Amino acid sequence: MDEIYHKIAEFNSRRIVQTHDVLSFKYSELWSRDDTGIVDYHEGVTTIPEVASWLAMETRTGTTGPESLILRLIWPKFILDDNCVELPEDSKNQILEKFDLELAYNYFSSCVAGVNAFPEIVKSEATQQAYTFCYAPKLASIWSHTRFRPPSLRPGVTYGMILAGDKEQHYLKKLLKSKSKWSLSTASHAMFPAFLFAFMFHGEIEVTQNNMKPGIQQIEARTGYSDFKTERKHIAAGELGTLSAQMSGFAVRLASTERKDKTLQKLLEFVQQRLSLGQSSNPEADELMKNHVGVLQKRLMMQAMDREYTLKRVQIQIDVLNNLISENYSLSNYIISISTLRDAASMKTLAFVTMFFLPGSFISALFSTDLFDWDSAQADGGDIGIKTTPQFRLYWAVTIPLTLITFILYFMWAEFSSFDRSQRRERRRWGFPRTESMKAQDQTRSPMQVLKDQRERVSEAYAMAKRRQTVFGQGDKDESIGARNE
Repeated sequence: MDEIYHKIAEFNSRRIVQTHDVLSFKYSELWSRDDTGIVDYHEGVTTIPEVASWLAMETRTGTTGPESLILRLIWPKFILDDNCVELPEDSKNQILEKFDLELAYNYFSSCVAGVNAFPEIVKSEATQQAYTFCYAPKLASIWSHTRFRPPSLRPGVTYGMILAGDKEQHYLKKLLKSKSKWSLSTASHAMFPAFLFAFMFHGEIEVTQNNMKPGIQQIEARTGYSDFKTERKHIAAGELGTLSAQMSGFAVRLASTERKDKTLQKLLEFVQQRLSLGQSSNPEADELMKNHVGVLQKRLMMQAMDREYTLKRVQIQIDVLNNLISENYSLSNYIISISTLRDAASMKTLAFVTMFFLPGSFISALFSTDLFDWDSAQADGGDIGIKTTPQFRLYWAVTIPLTLITFILYFMWAEFSSFDRSQRRERRRWGFPRTESMKAQDQTRSPMQVLKDQRERVSEAYAMAKRRQTVFGQGDKDESIGARNE
């Protein structure tokens, strides 16, 4: 039945490599007092030359009497980028042979996440079965459980190797050496390592979700889109991008907890499946482990409900921040468009003034018209007045009508190219219907009314934009003043 595992291990592209410059490694153990069944924790460091003698020691005499080994875990350092375990090849082979984990060691690196049980190995004095659990890239573990046959009275022994980061190692060791000692039925169970991993994941999910809530509440107070009666913070003007990035980070962390939750569910289901087989020689231990797993599953359901609610809050704030960012962009574009319209109006004013002087300048330059008799003024040095030439009347007779014609042509062109006329052309182009009231209004409006209406619309829009800019830009200052007055 183990053929498939051998094939997967043989063609595994992510093979584990070992280093040869390691002089020692850490380990953790649980020992049971033979007379009372009390479980004690012990940890230490063993050197490479002492590996054989360390593996052979499974019973000892403590201060209170004889003790038996029930759990032995080693913690070699794992370099994920190089896929390397800091453990010499010879020591690794001794450990895997003693723990009966050769197949599990070659297989586990092919897994990304999940748990698996390998076929049992039946010996004359005991039965061994290996397991593997992976949650890349943070945790990977292989362990085996030995059940001794009668007439031996030794409890089951678990051997394992855990490849984890410093944070995960610290948490697991903290669980093993907890102040409230583990019972012998739990610590000697084959699923005890799986239960430790489930307990650790449950705690990490709890911590992650609880640590996010204050940050989410602060952002909710900044945006104002919340029904919670929290202390009002300053408005989130100018920091919308930063707040949006924070909320996206919260969403990613929630997605990570959801992945961890699904892995934890699979792990607990696996433990329940193994318990239902009834292979343990101690039914009391199975019942106790079932109770522990049931408690974790219930808490896991509550965590899932809390995570779903938190994720909805995060999504709402992300949508709110995106809307506020879009609104600010629209406001900025609106102000720019108003400024452009004002510039265009200024240019039209300059053009209007230029048009007033242009016809006269054109006529004067074209005919080189002399309007005043400067020669006679020089001859009559005592007279302050200057006589006009006969061309003076001719100049104004041509200039005034030409000026009027110029302005009439300008207003005709302005009416033809006005914004309202452009809208009418677009409606005709796309086939939009026009109401009778709109037609009547267009017919009764003069060019001066069109220009006046456009100026009024520009002034109103600019005033509204300035008010909205004041609300967004000075809200922080106004709220701080209001807080001091209160």
